[in-house]
Amino acid sequence: MDFIYKFFGTILGFFEQITGHYLPALLIFALIVKLIMLPFGIKQQKNSVKQAKVRPKEMAIRAKYKGRTDQPTQQKMQTEVMELYQQEGYNPMSGCLPLLIQMPILIILYNVVINPLKHICGYTADMLNTIATYLSGQNIVVEGFKDGIFNGRDISLIQHIETHISGINEALSAANLENILLEDIPNFGMFGNPTALAVEPGDNIWSLLLLIPLLNLGFTLLSMWVSRKLTFQPMQDQQMQQGNMKFMNIFMAGMTAFIAFGVPAAIGLYWMFNSILGILQQVILAKAIPLPKFTEEDFKAAEREYAGKAATKRETVQRTKAALSRPMDEDEYADLGDYHSVYDEKPVIEEPKPTNDSVVAKAPLKKKK
Repeated sequence: MDFIYKFFGTILGFFEQITGHYLPALLIFALIVKLIMLPFGIKQQKNSVKQAKVRPKEMAIRAKYKGRTDQPTQQKMQTEVMELYQQEGYNPMSGCLPLLIQMPILIILYNVVINPLKHICGYTADMLNTIATYLSGQNIVVEGFKDGIFNGRDISLIQHIETHISGINEALSAANLENILLEDIPNFGMFGNPTALAVEPGDNIWSLLLLIPLLNLGFTLLSMWVSRKLTFQPMQDQQMQQGNMKFMNIFMAGMTAFIAFGVPAAIGLYWMFNSILGILQQVILAKAIPLPKFTEEDFKAAEREYAGKAATKRETVQRTKAALSRPMDEDEYADLGDYHSVYDEKPVIEEPKPTNDSVVAKAPLKKKK
């Protein structure tokens, strides 16, 4: 796992060296990741197109059972909907696979962003433990440091390294470890603060870094709104469900902003870049692979189609019942042909064939006197 972290950390460090700052490096890094994940986005968009194409027929099926909430009817309705999906080649679970593949990648990227000293600068665990021990001895609260072991986000150490560089190097030398250079640490400066991107916005309520959580809130809400407008949304039968969905979107956006207050600013910026690039991706895919649009007449035609199938089925059942409940006339009997009873046929009994061992000599016939 460390090899994977090191690989992505090397890429992020390369972009930081080219641009000279961690901020544009994060943007380029997020862009590269989006391009890598683009095939999954295309697959999801195509899946949405398939789902949208079956919507008129699905609505016709649901309209047929509208108002009937008993369990057998609902189960029958779901069965017809799933049969429709199968006929149209749509798999409701196909959109889950891209998400399952993306999650491990996002976790890896998040770990790289919050630990630049380890994955970009190449600091060892002993070096980080020594740095954390020294800072803790200076009455500095080090998150994730306990019993001489540092397990926190090393990006939180950067804001203290510059002001304590000499003491940290003395501690490293005493432990026979390599000294660190400020030039090797990525440029985290912003708003006049040389380590701003490593600072938590919530530490200072008057800081301009507070814009980062607020922008996260705005772009997250915008991303959800664009997603509802440009991608197919599953059918919502009740306004209550729609209200719950809106509440969940607002709640998730609020949680993102709240978390951005308590993590280093670089993490909040990375989330913001992801939201912006996600919006652009949705717009581009919606133009390249548009969802089908249906008129009111299309929905009515689907309802008539299913109503006709239901009527035909009822007529067939009624004709069958009527035919079984009345006597047959002479012509109908004639159409059946000649009737032969199985009892009219004589059974054929096969005699067992004699074998050499079972041949019994017949007694001679007596002559009549």
